[in-house]
Amino acid sequence: MIVAAGGQDQRLVLFYAVSVFMSFLAGLIAMARFSLRDRNWGHLVVNTVGAVAVAFVLVVNLLRGEPIASLAAALLIAGVLYRMWVKAGRPRGIRDATAEAEG
Repeated sequence: MIVAAGGQDQRLVLFYAVSVFMSFLAGLIAMARFSLRDRNWGHLVVNTVGAVAVAFVLVVNLLRGEPIASLAAALLIAGVLYRMWVKAGRPRGIRDATAEAEG
């Protein structure tokens, strides 16, 4: 990352910000889904508004061009982890994951 950013700390912050906002966005979307499932409309509104705000900030950062590499790396890692999860039989909790690892 230091080489990609040319050693400039402000450019490094852009790469880091994209990764952070991607994780915030994923968390807010997940919480919105939980709120919808539980029919908790107040939380759904708050989580959706938060997700829209974070998505806006993420798009603004990505429009700068270079941080797209950070987004690509995050998506690649997420894809590998998802594939491993599916290959493990989609365990639903730590108990299932532990049993799968030991079995």
